[in-house]
Amino acid sequence: MIVETSLAKLLAAGGGLISSVVLIAGLSGGAKYAAASTDAAALSRAVCSYGSHEGSGTERPLAFGLTTEQLANAQTIVDEATSRGLPRRAVEIALATALQESHLDNSAVGDHGKAFGMFQQHPDSGWGTRSQVTTPGYAARAFYERLVKVRGWEAMPLTKAAAIVQRPKEDLRREYAKHKPLAQKLAAALSKPATAKAPATGFRNVGLSPAQQEEARISIKAAAGLGIPRQAVVADVISVLANQMPGVDPAEIKRRAEHAVITIAGQLCADLSVALNGISGDVLAGTSRGAIAVQAALRMRGIPYSWGGGGPSGPSYGIGRGARTSGFDCSGLTEYAWAKAGARIGGDTSAQWNAGAHIPRKAIQPGDLIFFAYNPSNPATIHHVGIAIDSTRMVHAPFTGSTVRVQTWAGIPEREGAFIGVVRPP
Repeated sequence: MIVETSLAKLLAAGGGLISSVVLIAGLSGGAKYAAASTDAAALSRAVCSYGSHEGSGTERPLAFGLTTEQLANAQTIVDEATSRGLPRRAVEIALATALQESHLDNSAVGDHGKAFGMFQQHPDSGWGTRSQVTTPGYAARAFYERLVKVRGWEAMPLTKAAAIVQRPKEDLRREYAKHKPLAQKLAAALSKPATAKAPATGFRNVGLSPAQQEEARISIKAAAGLGIPRQAVVADVISVLANQMPGVDPAEIKRRAEHAVITIAGQLCADLSVALNGISGDVLAGTSRGAIAVQAALRMRGIPYSWGGGGPSGPSYGIGRGARTSGFDCSGLTEYAWAKAGARIGGDTSAQWNAGAHIPRKAIQPGDLIFFAYNPSNPATIHHVGIAIDSTRMVHAPFTGSTVRVQTWAGIPEREGAFIGVVRPP
């Protein structure tokens, strides 16, 4: 191999994964990895090939027969409805529509090159520019904006509501009807905080502590970026397990090794695929402190909101209405993310507002803290904070009943009206 890899203390007798995976030690591959990491899509494909049982380089279908990218688009549809306080009925209509129009494929182009994105929206019909309608969050918002203007949409058949929004001059109700059962299942699964993370990853926890999972993910990502075949990594796992488990059937050791690599790679694959919804490779693979903070926050997507929960060590039980939920509130998530980047910013919005330089909005960079207040002229009324991904989106823990998620904030009236400023930790 071009680099040295090893796994230490991997599986206990009970089969639980208990330590880190794939420690990359070779420097000769550094330039190759650096080049690969700047292409987020290529890096995602490489990691996802590790998570495939066949290792063929194609993305493994996950829950509901959908790929991680399709599930990511479905989650965006759910999240946009949640942020607007729309009922599940709206989510079901939107999901059925996107399933019919593109099967949740954001790269789809139809109608002789006139319709784009997962909803196949037409720029020449006032849906927005091609760039906008191929941004999943924007496309979902545009759909909902038209849906809520349909009189009586809440009570009318799903298929009729979808047809009115999408094709008012065509009767495609039978086509939308085909997707109603799956749309309902997706809406139910992705709307539940307790299960939101499972559909996004398709894998159960394999027994790693948060710190060990961090090491494992970084190492798998490096190995995939270097082009190391998955079987070479698995072979290293097998050798470690054979030493730790003398007398155990070699076939069982191989099975455990495959499971360990596939599971961790699958989790990382899902995260990268979700993050690829327009997030640049510089953010996904960057090494600046801001990029590291964003990456840490993105890895917490799906973790429940918990009032007073979370801190430098990760999610925790909160206080008050968060006392029975292990997760993050908004400032707990930002404190955790910046702790991963090596900065202490305090555990509440008041401390974080004073934890760095105040930056003009036009100069926002990944990792900057974006603050919102009841009175945008008075910092004492700050009530929310998120971590900037770029100038329009943030990753944040929104409210009780939600989960950590990526959402657009720029151009959203309720967010724009509350925006108070940006802080860049040192």
